[in-house]
Amino acid sequence: MAIDVAQGVCFLSETGVGILGNSLLITYYLTSFLLGSKPKPTDLTIIHMALVHTVMLLTRWIVTAAGMLGLQLVQNDVECKLFAYVYRITRALSICTTSLLSVVQAITISPSTSFLFQLKVQIPNAIHLVLAILWIPNSLISTNLLFQTFASSNTTNTNINCYLVPIDILLQGLILTFMALRDILSLGLMSCCSGYMVLLLHRHRHQVQHLHSPSQAPKTSPERRATQTIVLLVSCFVVFYCGDFVFSMFLGTSMKNNVVLFNAYMFVACGYATISPFVLFTCDRRVIKFLADFLGNRSLRSPQTIMPSASPL
Repeated sequence: MAIDVAQGVCFLSETGVGILGNSLLITYYLTSFLLGSKPKPTDLTIIHMALVHTVMLLTRWIVTAAGMLGLQLVQNDVECKLFAYVYRITRALSICTTSLLSVVQAITISPSTSFLFQLKVQIPNAIHLVLAILWIPNSLISTNLLFQTFASSNTTNTNINCYLVPIDILLQGLILTFMALRDILSLGLMSCCSGYMVLLLHRHRHQVQHLHSPSQAPKTSPERRATQTIVLLVSCFVVFYCGDFVFSMFLGTSMKNNVVLFNAYMFVACGYATISPFVLFTCDRRVIKFLADFLGNRSLRSPQTIMPSASPL
């Protein structure tokens, strides 16, 4: 049907733009590091998030493109398990990494009188370990897909679809409980850290206003811009997460076979991964300047010309 093709093209366009945006974000930070910038905790967290989003979107893009072109890409159980497992892990890591980013930024801008200030010195050495640890629980929670996912040939279709076999109700409930706890904890940390950062920005704004005359507008510091960007990023995540949850509820009840609703769900599910790099782009003038240089509008003159530090983003 024409509407199915149109929806497929829209989804492929969305994921394609997201893959491009996250790839450019990774290129920006890696280039700045190669030119001498010291990686900050927020830099490493953003790179991890961009890598996760790239793999997540690429997985969906390959499967959808193969289906539209009639390619028999997923032909056996191993391939079904692989695509399902990778997609589930990357989606889980998306929420965990976004939560970690908000925590790291809250610690970064915390004043010396805050209880978080003690962690500021420890974070640069611990961030690699924390990012690695995020993979362990998410990989374990998703292992059920390695036993539940199988490929089934459809004689009326050239494609081979994947399906899930039911497992023990108690085990399924345990897995769903862990997933719910992970999401609740991540969303709770995001909300608390975002509220804390907004409060700090509000206090700082009042302090700066007392130090400047009414005719002098205080300049926005890089730390303030970075904090505003991450708060905006968290807000975008919450919006897409709520949309994802609503569509999941409908698909899991009385509208399981609604193709239009499923396509809309997939579009929303990949929305945050697509939009997140562009939120970071538009809120950071250094990234815009780098992209102008990268695309050939200006020549790269020296490491100082390209944002010598990606901090605090």
